[in-house]
Amino acid sequence: MAFASVSMGQYFPVKSFVHSMDPRAKMVSLAAVIAAVFSSHDPASLAVCAAAFIGAAALARLPVSVVLRSCRPILFLAALTFVLNACTPLWGDWEPTVGGGSFAAALMTGGVAAARLTLLMLFAVLLPLTTSPLSLADGFEAAFSPFARLGFPAHECAMMITVALRFIPLLTDETDRITKAQLSRGAPLDQGNFVRRMLSFFPVLIPLFVIIFRRADELAAAMEARGYSGGKGRTRLHPLAWKKSDARATIFVLAAVAAFLFWK
Repeated sequence: MAFASVSMGQYFPVKSFVHSMDPRAKMVSLAAVIAAVFSSHDPASLAVCAAAFIGAAALARLPVSVVLRSCRPILFLAALTFVLNACTPLWGDWEPTVGGGSFAAALMTGGVAAARLTLLMLFAVLLPLTTSPLSLADGFEAAFSPFARLGFPAHECAMMITVALRFIPLLTDETDRITKAQLSRGAPLDQGNFVRRMLSFFPVLIPLFVIIFRRADELAAAMEARGYSGGKGRTRLHPLAWKKSDARATIFVLAAVAAFLFWK
């Protein structure tokens, strides 16, 4: 598999300790790390979280090209977050928040918010990058299984989440393909101001929605043809097994997050 062909959220199969972990351990660790990132409101804390992400990516043996490709869809949201936090609407009036402080403080506020959002997205992307879709579905089902006794459709919800995650790289590739096709036909997608670009993006959205509904219909037909009828009576070829290494890794992450929160 070429590194350049890996999209955001697409499973990247390599042999690493993170890949071999139980998906439930990854979910617990991810929830703890996200809590740590949410509590970070200064550059020093975010630097620690960034170092933790670099260490996790290195432990997962993810190439830099795969990580950078995963960052591409986040750049627009990060830039928008920076602008919205640097220039905050005060009581309905849109004006920079430099009246009560320096312009550098406003830039710092926007930069911290954008960095926090970027780190949240990057940590979230680590889960599908290092976990196969089947293992991810089993992990979600195991996480929801305690609520199944109350009538909660654990298997169906896990299946929907897995399908949604699986569609992210497919829709990203389809959007890129449609955009290039429209540009080759002379569509002004990269011309004009922001509003004009958003309006000119409709020639991409309409065929994209058609492709989404077509793929959903094909997936439903394929599942029905294979006799899929929900989670009742289904068995697993490879059942989840919680290993000692999973327990050690989870305890280490929880202890590190607790120490980080105590330090803050």
